[in-house]
Amino acid sequence: MNLLFTLNENYLEPLFTSLHSIFRSNDKEKMTIYLMHQNIPHNRIIEVNDFVTGNGHTFFPIDCKKLFSEEAVVNRYYSIEMYYRLLAPFVLPLEIDRVLYLDPDIINLRSFSSFYKQDFDGKLFVATTHDYATKWIQPINNIRLGTLSSEDYFNTGVILMNLTLIRSTRNREEIITAIKINKNRLVLPDQDIFNHLYWNEVKEADWRIYNLDARFYSQLKRVFPRKFSIEWVEEKVVFIHYCGKHKPWIERESYRHELGGYYHYFEDILKQENELNLMIEENE
Repeated sequence: MNLLFTLNENYLEPLFTSLHSIFRSNDKEKMTIYLMHQNIPHNRIIEVNDFVTGNGHTFFPIDCKKLFSEEAVVNRYYSIEMYYRLLAPFVLPLEIDRVLYLDPDIINLRSFSSFYKQDFDGKLFVATTHDYATKWIQPINNIRLGTLSSEDYFNTGVILMNLTLIRSTRNREEIITAIKINKNRLVLPDQDIFNHLYWNEVKEADWRIYNLDARFYSQLKRVFPRKFSIEWVEEKVVFIHYCGKHKPWIERESYRHELGGYYHYFEDILKQENELNLMIEENE
């Protein structure tokens, strides 16, 4: 399976934890990990390579320094790396026909093989909405993004890409042009561009299973306690997404959402394994 991440050096630590959860939850699968980045130091890229290959998978870093011009600058809350996922179909090797993009602030609880291998049903992408957060402003988004017929606003944290069809029907120039023309009206820049260009070419997946927002789970549990419980999470959920400014690896025990425990679980296991490996190396 082909997985894609796009990030800067600040997100390397959560990337390791995310990858650790993926490798443990899909132990029968072989992964090829693509990392689109700019300016991550070479020694840190080597760390990622060693981690990925040490777990029996393949790693391909892609230097994207020249992917965008200065005209594609974003505001101070976002990094240029967020746009890389949009251009991925035109940067990744031509021999791969699909790739699953994941934000690095995601934890994987169980195999996603069936999700990855699903039929696109003629669509360019598979993604989820977070309609609980966007339905009240959907009319505004439709006007702002020129998507008047759209009933959804898709989240770009989990995107399965139909690379073959994207390459044959779309082009990178339309993405660059859309960013330049709309940059002053973008709120969530890459997500806005994704919805602006592709709103009617996305197959929708269930966000509660494949992109569960850790913030909203608490509300689900409170309103529907019989259905949404930790038992339900452990039986059904594939990806937990730690959306928003508050992150479990930063706030640690102060992180207020219950599902932060899953991030800490995989982080702690990874630390224990690293400490054990270090001890073995010192005693050899």
